[in-house]
Amino acid sequence: MAIEKCPQCGAELPEGEDCRARFDLCLAKEFADPAIFGAVHNLSVPAYMLQHNEYSREGWLETRKLLAKFVYEGLSPSDARKQNRERVDSGKLKWSFTKGEKLTQVDDIRWTRTLADVRLDPAEHYCADVKLWAASILADAESLMRELES
Repeated sequence: MAIEKCPQCGAELPEGEDCRARFDLCLAKEFADPAIFGAVHNLSVPAYMLQHNEYSREGWLETRKLLAKFVYEGLSPSDARKQNRERVDSGKLKWSFTKGEKLTQVDDIRWTRTLADVRLDPAEHYCADVKLWAASILADAESLMRELES
């Protein structure tokens, strides 16, 4: 069987599959069963968007910070909404999460885990794999964050 490699993250998927289609399948599972599969929606969306560099530079950095709070501090999505409601109100932002200059250094990150590593069933595997994927994205981007801070 032929393998297709994602140009953004390097995921190796069976021929005819791509990351976006697999991500859409994940979203369908999360919305169909929000109590179980959807429990990691706050991790899967930023993980995919960060890894595929779909945010603007500012959006990427802001989302990475939020993902770190979810993974390392156990921040809940509802608490994140409360904490950030005013700060990231689209009417007040001077930048866009998705439109604008990209953080080009993201293209140089060698990702250790990708969406291809996420098992889609059963739910326990899916949720555990999404958590591992999200944590790996934070770790893999750590050198970029240090570079940006210096």
